[in-house]
Amino acid sequence: MHEEFIEFDTQTNTNIKSGRKNMNVNLIDIHTHILPYTDDGAETWEDALAMLKNAEAEGIRVIVATPHVLSEHHFKEEQKIIARYHELSEKAAEAGIKIKILLGSEIYAQPDTSLDHKIATLNGNQKYFLIEFPMNSIPKFVPEKLFEFAVDGKVPIIAHPERNAGFQNRPDFAFEYVQRGCLMQLNEGSLRGRFGDRPKTLAFKMLEHNLVHFIASDGHKKDTRKVTLVESYKLISEKFGKELADRLFFENPLKAIQGEQIDIGEPIAIEREVKQGFWGKIKIFN
Repeated sequence: MHEEFIEFDTQTNTNIKSGRKNMNVNLIDIHTHILPYTDDGAETWEDALAMLKNAEAEGIRVIVATPHVLSEHHFKEEQKIIARYHELSEKAAEAGIKIKILLGSEIYAQPDTSLDHKIATLNGNQKYFLIEFPMNSIPKFVPEKLFEFAVDGKVPIIAHPERNAGFQNRPDFAFEYVQRGCLMQLNEGSLRGRFGDRPKTLAFKMLEHNLVHFIASDGHKKDTRKVTLVESYKLISEKFGKELADRLFFENPLKAIQGEQIDIGEPIAIEREVKQGFWGKIKIFN
């Protein structure tokens, strides 16, 4: 595997029919589980090809396979993962699928996490990496660990923070992490309520505060949790404007896979919500 650079003719975008509305879009998905026999994603080559065909039909031009890496021990499977990646690319080409497939990983944060692996960063660019936290918390070691990576010139992309209880309970943390140099990737399903009200509410709050830099599918299966972006692209276009949609679904992902600097603009702080206890809720009447 080696770093590849992608060129696009943005004047000849794919035409996609979504509902009653045709849209000309280029889409890049930086978070998917399309490699079979690797994690809880695609189970067979047939499943993987079906996921790719659906992605291509929706206008996804580039897709990054990001299998779960749960510990440093899992990196010992790196050569097998790279071999499956090349086999998937070959099978996709034989099936006439023109979508560009790249490789990375989704790293589960651990105190000993290392990025000294070919698949650790997106497209092997040694700059951007996708990292996830336990769903119920943000481990105490995380800030210092991410700072170490930042000093080394690595940029963390935090996967689906809107689904993490730590960010849900303290939305102001999202601003703090962005201020420290982290980027944020929402799951497209969160925007449409797939994971419940709390992730959806936080996802839109982060969007309103300029704290989102990518939207990806986190696609796992051909029928459920599909590799899909077009409906969420339409939603963002209609609610926040096409300029932001293009930035989240194409421009920033393209820069990330090519290792280029991403301009995050001006993030807006989210005020900490202090929940009152019982006595704080009692009103005193004169």
